[in-house]
Amino acid sequence: MTGFVSRSEPGSGRAARRILAAAILGGAIFGVLLSLVAGDFQRRLVFDGWQRLAPLEASADRVAVVMIDDPSVAAIGEWPWRRYDVAVLLERIAAADPAAIGVDIFFVEPDRLRPASFLELYTEDAIDPATRERIGALPSGDDALADVIASSPVVMPWVVSQEGGRPASELTFEHIEGTLPAGAIRTQRMLTSLPAFDDVALARGIVSAPPDPDGVTRRVPLGVIAGGETAPGFTPVLAAQVGGNADLRWTKGGMAVGDRVVPGDDRAHFAFRMARGWEALAIPAIEVLRGKVAPGEFSGKIVLVGFGATGTSDIVATPLAGEVQGTLVQAQAVDAILTGNWLARPAWITAIEVAIAALLIALFLAAGVTANNRWLVAAALGALVLPFASFALFARANLLLDPARPLLIAGCAALALLLARYSLMVIELIEKRILAAEQAKENESARALQLTMVPSPARLAQLGRRTEIGAVLEPARSVGGDFYDAMDLGDDRLAFLVGDVSGKGLPAALFMALSKSVSKNNVMRMGHDLEAAIRRVNDELMAEEDQEMDLTLLVGVIDCASGEVQMINAGHEDPLIVRADGRVEVAAMRGGVRMRTFEGFPYRVESLTLAPDETLVVISDGATDASDARGARFGLNGVMSALAQSGDNSAQIRAQDLALQVRAFERGTDPADDLTILALRYLGEEAA
Repeated sequence: MTGFVSRSEPGSGRAARRILAAAILGGAIFGVLLSLVAGDFQRRLVFDGWQRLAPLEASADRVAVVMIDDPSVAAIGEWPWRRYDVAVLLERIAAADPAAIGVDIFFVEPDRLRPASFLELYTEDAIDPATRERIGALPSGDDALADVIASSPVVMPWVVSQEGGRPASELTFEHIEGTLPAGAIRTQRMLTSLPAFDDVALARGIVSAPPDPDGVTRRVPLGVIAGGETAPGFTPVLAAQVGGNADLRWTKGGMAVGDRVVPGDDRAHFAFRMARGWEALAIPAIEVLRGKVAPGEFSGKIVLVGFGATGTSDIVATPLAGEVQGTLVQAQAVDAILTGNWLARPAWITAIEVAIAALLIALFLAAGVTANNRWLVAAALGALVLPFASFALFARANLLLDPARPLLIAGCAALALLLARYSLMVIELIEKRILAAEQAKENESARALQLTMVPSPARLAQLGRRTEIGAVLEPARSVGGDFYDAMDLGDDRLAFLVGDVSGKGLPAALFMALSKSVSKNNVMRMGHDLEAAIRRVNDELMAEEDQEMDLTLLVGVIDCASGEVQMINAGHEDPLIVRADGRVEVAAMRGGVRMRTFEGFPYRVESLTLAPDETLVVISDGATDASDARGARFGLNGVMSALAQSGDNSAQIRAQDLALQVRAFERGTDPADDLTILALRYLGEEAA
């Protein structure tokens, strides 16, 4: 062993061994703590990788999907359809003798084409009483659909609701024996279809549960607790109909569906093997309505009916794809129950993981105490085999053996051993220089990475048909907390945002990355309701553990057809308007408090309208707070003066010119803060 002190000194070898043993055990403890902090993050990465490496092959042998897709909507009409059309669809499926029909659609309002709705279009004197009475007596599409549901093996969907929906006391529950785990979702209300449909169905079940923290759906619910009752999941209820209405009961290992026990986690959810190709197996509803489906296509199967036309909101992310129809996920889950392709993680798996971690640590201890690197070779071989064993168990036995946690713990122990062996051999000065060089390289890489997180001028130039967007981002340090973005929302609407995270450096950059992602995702998904999107951003950021960071944010959406701009200001600098004649004005906004100040803060939309060739400029306080060597501030007047002198330029040149003037004012002094400038020039209808 090369190392710490001379072997000729009494006790030197014993001291070195104690240091090595302490380092290995300390590294292992650190690995345990790190794995606890990481939670299931690394486990999800591993098992998502296994799902992608060994996906199942989609098969409609047991489960069929009927999708109300774009061709179906094009043929029948826009959704929602007449209830008569839905009734005919379910009736034709039922005529093929399926085991059950899972309707993954909610009918929360009466048929818009019912006779009563027709009569409401006319005044009392427009239709004589006799005619009104005859029209009112006509059968309703709702009645027809309710009759089909009541006479067919239909399972209706429920969704947990904390505010709307029906109270649990009004619902009809399927009987489940046993008690769900303490971590099961609890609710007092459910979102259901109209009672006329829901109450007459063969059964009901919960169709979805919150995704994992990263937004990916990996499991579906086996049951939830609603009021004092246990409500089963949609998929086990459907699976129970194959071969007869099997009993559902919760056992120690999970949900028993007939003679199958589907393993559940502490939230009463179950994970399953996923498959590619379900989209291709889905049968368009129009083919069922036109009688183009073979008579035996649905016989004895579970048939799921879902809405998958353009504009559907039932889209989820899975380990295999970023966007999947929720109905197809339900179909895979039902098929997994019927085929046994659920994913299990029994208690003995955890014991094996602990034993593997302990064995690897023991090998490192042997290597450190004996100075024999053969023990390290044995540990390396064991660590190399572990991921392959995990994958084999996943692919062959549907078992979830987590290799990441034992490897993380053992890796920390191995790293501690190596550091302890060689730390005294490295001269402190050299070590500091190496660390400084590595840090500088990391900072340069981090700065380059941050700048790639915002759209480039070329990308901004592609957005909008009647607008120009230009932007500049210059962190005060190698990395910073400012960001901007712009995105096309469709329908001639363009969203933009500028944010400023409190603080500087790497911590601010990390929180900036999170804030930008959360802001962009919510604006993209909810840009039609800017207030709701920003409240959602605030709520999601409030949920983060770090309470020291906050965020100013200005978000806007411009209607490129009219020039109208709707904005929300959360504690950010007021935007500026450069008029067509060169005048610069402040667009004064009432605004609101910084993000992460108050949970549920009611941010409000404020509007203005840009005329052709007018430019909206949004800045961060890095422009106004810029100062020279004497401490004089550039200030708002300096910004307005610089913009007024920039002439009739494009949005990108205007933003770059303002940034150059700010830096020229600083005369080489360290920047006061990150500098961000976003310019949005409205070109008007003629530019379309």
